[in-house]
Amino acid sequence: MDVVVSDNADVLADRVAADFVKLVQETLRTQRRFTVALSGGATPEKLYTQLSRAPYVDQIPWAKIWIFFGDERCVPPDHPDSNFRMARETLLEKAPVIARQVFRMKGEDPPPQAARDYENEMRSVFGPDATLPALDLILLGLGSDGHTASLFPGSPALADGDRWVVGNVIRSMQTVRLTLTLPVINAAHQVWFLVTGAKKADVFARMQQQEDPACPASLVQPTSGHLCAYVDRAVVPSTTPTQA
Repeated sequence: MDVVVSDNADVLADRVAADFVKLVQETLRTQRRFTVALSGGATPEKLYTQLSRAPYVDQIPWAKIWIFFGDERCVPPDHPDSNFRMARETLLEKAPVIARQVFRMKGEDPPPQAARDYENEMRSVFGPDATLPALDLILLGLGSDGHTASLFPGSPALADGDRWVVGNVIRSMQTVRLTLTLPVINAAHQVWFLVTGAKKADVFARMQQQEDPACPASLVQPTSGHLCAYVDRAVVPSTTPTQA
């Protein structure tokens, strides 16, 4: 895993925005669309805000961007906890995205149905016979307990090797969340973790040590893609930052 260190969360968001533009432009030289799965969380929120502003918003061919989500809470799309709502308010309403190319997880539906419907939507894009979708980029966060997307320690989705999307029962939180599965994440061409804050320092070090089901983020190991972590100085205080 490559690690790119910035001075703080704001500088990190600017660096990731610039790298996102570069990746999109390079990818579209050889294919007709760019597929990305968005993440929830405060750090991605800063990124989406940057992408919605000049100069970045004008450097992205939005008509060729197809937007998915890595996970979602089981709430309606206008709920304060909705990942879709955050992305809509910070990016989707501000950039000239094509509405039919935005695929949200329907958290208001029963989780098993919502998961099946989302997998079917993905198959309509990547092909009904695809073993796994190969997204160009998946953005991920990192929880203090080692979870990423909505793959939590001890949750049943960690053992699911067949489905693309599941309603994952999280007993520690007494809730269910929709999430892409590990095989889908590991099939992506690029996987970028966005991690900020001193509270994440220990778990970030832990996820780099070894693959451990008790730290689901450590199980993100792209099969043939590239894995990168964008972190701030608080996460790795002994490392010299890579300037944006």
